[in-house]
Amino acid sequence: MVKIINLFITVIAIPMHFVVAQQDVEKCGTYRSVKLLHQKQKTSLDLAMLERPAMQRSELTLSGRFRVHYDISGINEPALLDANGHRIPNSYRQYIDTLKYFLDSVWRAEIDAFGFIPPPSDNGRGGGDEYDFYVVNFSDGTFGETVIEADFPVGPPKTNQQYTSFIKIENDFAGYRTTRDSAIAVTCAHEFHHAIQVGGSGVWEMKDYYFYELCAQSMEPTVFPHVKDYLFDLKNYYSNISILPLFLLNTETVNGRSFGGYERAIWGYYLIRKYGAGVMKAIWDEMKTKRPVSASQSALYLFSTSLEREFKEFVMWNFYTGKFADSIRYFPDAKLFPPLHIGTTVSLGSDKQQFNQSARAFTASFFNIRFGNDSVFIAVSNVNYNDAVNDYFTPFPFQLTVAPFPFDGSSKIYEDVYAQLTVSDHTNWSTDSFIRLGIIPQKPLPVFPNPYNPLASSLLFSTEGLTADNSMTLAIYSASMDLVYSNTAQFQWFSGTQYAQWNGRDNDGRVVPSGIYVYVLSRGGQSIKGKFAVIR
Repeated sequence: MVKIINLFITVIAIPMHFVVAQQDVEKCGTYRSVKLLHQKQKTSLDLAMLERPAMQRSELTLSGRFRVHYDISGINEPALLDANGHRIPNSYRQYIDTLKYFLDSVWRAEIDAFGFIPPPSDNGRGGGDEYDFYVVNFSDGTFGETVIEADFPVGPPKTNQQYTSFIKIENDFAGYRTTRDSAIAVTCAHEFHHAIQVGGSGVWEMKDYYFYELCAQSMEPTVFPHVKDYLFDLKNYYSNISILPLFLLNTETVNGRSFGGYERAIWGYYLIRKYGAGVMKAIWDEMKTKRPVSASQSALYLFSTSLEREFKEFVMWNFYTGKFADSIRYFPDAKLFPPLHIGTTVSLGSDKQQFNQSARAFTASFFNIRFGNDSVFIAVSNVNYNDAVNDYFTPFPFQLTVAPFPFDGSSKIYEDVYAQLTVSDHTNWSTDSFIRLGIIPQKPLPVFPNPYNPLASSLLFSTEGLTADNSMTLAIYSASMDLVYSNTAQFQWFSGTQYAQWNGRDNDGRVVPSGIYVYVLSRGGQSIKGKFAVIR
């Protein structure tokens, strides 16, 4: 077994106030089009949902990029709302002007600034070559819907076929959780991003639809940072962060509950805040040929990082929200965020305490260890990429042990608090420590896992003090100093640090027997030496 101490520690006073989000809502109707696209038998009602509404008027935005269709009378007549949330009579003109303004703003952001490719032409189906928005009365809480035109595929046939589309938007947002100009703005940003996804990268299976919503909702605070609608859904992620995998499919449930992807938009927003909107474009460029997990990994490689590394830091960003908010270095709205679920809270006693739990890939479990008037928080995060990319959602067991005194294999995390995390595969668990609002530099272990089982994983050696390149060599000796292995060092990234690695085999490719070994890393006259044990 490999012993690793994680992770995530803070000692802070605990105020009791939170801004709590409101009711759940299926805010986007695009899932209906995606579902119908994969549905072989369609009723006449289904087909009617895919038709473009016949409306009384249409006009172009100032840029000429969009055509807005609307009625000036009847159930679909648009209107702005007064301060009490009531429709203002005869305000359709003001609504349309507001919508046109936000549409051009979205184009300037998502196309001109972020570099996304505009949705494909529909060859004038809406009256011209502009992208079409239709103002309608949904009456069911839907903010907007990107309707996929299944009869108008774009490009060569493929599994994730690309299509033309048009968008419907709610005509007044009366009674909605976000209303007036703010609702119009974020709906434009959200739905137009769906049009970009569908037309540029194509439509994967319904099980991957969560990722479309995750990314579209992350565009809302990116394009219109003054609108906070995304916070309403965030509570569903924060209250389930220990059991809801970041890449959970639409076809899977957690405790009998399904999740649409809106709640995980904070992941997309995190990436954009850290790397800029270009990272989202890179992901959707990869989505042309890859599903969400592998597309995300490939895109992050272009930014010299990885899913595993970013999720580790993402956990930290999420911790510093709400009552622990640091809105300067992390999320700018952090003080408004809902409470993050702390799964286990215990008082540190006079003896060891052990917690045997499990974590699925790309989840984070938080522990609050109280001692005196203080609290230490520990977060255990699993980053098993292979499990996530294969849709396994395996629960991986771990054991966290804490005590007020040092014990075999433990690490001191704060004053008289010691902890040890025991897992079977160290490469799938992140390790870092944090206190208050600053990072505690954690010196890499010289060699781990130690003791080492060559049948379970690779052995990693810290290269601290040496330049890790192809001129570095690794030599392994037996306890009697007989040469067992010697070659140019191979490297592996783990938790943001590059290590030299060895697969536990000698120069003839045979797995080495149990025993004590000496290793030497050498480069340019400098070297690092150490010992480790092999137990098979």
